[in-house]
Amino acid sequence: MDHRDHARRLRSPVQDRRPRSRGDGEDTYRMTKRTCGSCSLCCKLPYVRELNKSIDTWCKHASPGRGGCLIYPDRPSSCRGFICGWLSGADIGDEWFPARCKMFITPRPSEGLAKKGILVTVDPAYPNAWRRNPYYPQLLAWAQHMLVEIRVGRRFIGLDADGTERQVTRTQAWIEGREE
Repeated sequence: MDHRDHARRLRSPVQDRRPRSRGDGEDTYRMTKRTCGSCSLCCKLPYVRELNKSIDTWCKHASPGRGGCLIYPDRPSSCRGFICGWLSGADIGDEWFPARCKMFITPRPSEGLAKKGILVTVDPAYPNAWRRNPYYPQLLAWAQHMLVEIRVGRRFIGLDADGTERQVTRTQAWIEGREE
């Protein structure tokens, strides 16, 4: 099996239950399928402990735009378990396709129930991608009811519901998902 076969498996669809309003106040659910397709941003932005891959650098096993992961059947557990918000379909619109918007959304690492929210990881080659329409208004709307943090490189920005931004300090251990 060559790397294209592995890539096809990597790009397999994730099924998602998304509500669709019937107009009478009741929601019905439809199954949608999304695939990674041409996107490999998850091979660039996150830290991968098992591969000693730094944030915001391409994984040495990635083949962006040419088939995905070259070690797909043997990829590390952190890669196996990663699903971005767009792929999961968690009420994320098509405009959030990571290869198009240059960022991906994940749940924030849990720091207790009161601090749940989302982390928007932005490709540092496009540092202002999160400030563009339609993304910024959606981030503000989410900030009304959850914590919203944006990571651009090693900079973390907390976005408040009123649009104010605050610098958030994160340690290297936090970025890497390690105990401090």
